[in-house]
Amino acid sequence: MKNVIFCTLIIMLFGCEKNENKNPNKHSVLKTEAVKQTKVEAESKVSKIIEDCIFDQATQTDDFLKGIKELEGYTWDDEAKTAEIILNDHWFLSITRGGCDSFSMSMDFLYDRALNFDENKEMIFNQIIWGTNLLNNEFNSDLIKETIVEGKITITKEEDFIYVHFMNPEIYELYNFKFSSINEVTNFNISYHID
Repeated sequence: MKNVIFCTLIIMLFGCEKNENKNPNKHSVLKTEAVKQTKVEAESKVSKIIEDCIFDQATQTDDFLKGIKELEGYTWDDEAKTAEIILNDHWFLSITRGGCDSFSMSMDFLYDRALNFDENKEMIFNQIIWGTNLLNNEFNSDLIKETIVEGKITITKEEDFIYVHFMNPEIYELYNFKFSSINEVTNFNISYHID
């Protein structure tokens, strides 16, 4: 709306001259100034939004993924703060890192076949151990692995979802694990959130 009012004011103040020979560059100069002013206003709004965030949006980049050979070829969506990578013909991985008022880190595995949690528990946990180990700077992979290997977990089944709780007091309240296998597609993730 502000842009429409701004453009209308420019037209009202300077008009549209039919004889452009008087000052051929006048309109292009005005247009350039209007564009500059609009950009300044937009940048100011973005800065205001970022200033209102608890967590620094500028640090939420894909730098934490660079140099990890196993994740080469990922695509990064800067708006969603998410990396996506096809691991092989059947496995897909999505990694999200970011937030404004609430910061989260999650690793989502998608498998294009149905898996039974009880029958494939070892393979599922091995994927979690593998992924968190790759991102050891983001996840407490040593404690996650130790907790899984020692069997210090509880499992809660609710309708279509299975939740795993890590019974290590150092990570119990921080990490979440959720599993589902619906319509021949399996999804499981590990995540944490900081408010």
